[in-house]
Amino acid sequence: MSNAVFSPAWGSTQSIANSATATAATLLPRNANAIILTNTSATARTHVIVTIYTSDSDAAAAVAGGGGNAPTTSSGLPILPNQQVAVYCGPGPSVIRTIATAADGNIIITPANVS
Repeated sequence: MSNAVFSPAWGSTQSIANSATATAATLLPRNANAIILTNTSATARTHVIVTIYTSDSDAAAAVAGGGGNAPTTSSGLPILPNQQVAVYCGPGPSVIRTIATAADGNIIITPANVS
C-alpha cells in the first residue's frame, strides 16, 4: 500500500481519440508529475508510451515533428476498456503517444501530482 498523496494538477484535461494507428505526440502539462489515463472505450484496449525529454524545446520539436516513441498494439502500457490508471511521469517536459485495438472511444489524460 502506498502513502502517496494524489491531487489534481493545474492544467486542462486532454482527450485523444482512440485510433488503430499511432497518434501524433501530445505534449503533457509540465507542472504535473503524474497523469490519470482513462480509456472510455467499451471494447478497445489502448496502449500508451510517455517519452520524457530533457528540454522544453526537444519536447516541442517532438510534437511538431510527430516524435516521441510510438507504441504498437503489443507494446506500451495497456489501458483496458473502461479502465483508469495513474502513471508517474516525473516533472518536466513529456509527450504521450497512443494506439488502440480499434477506433472506438477516447483516452482521457488528466494532469495530477503525487507527493
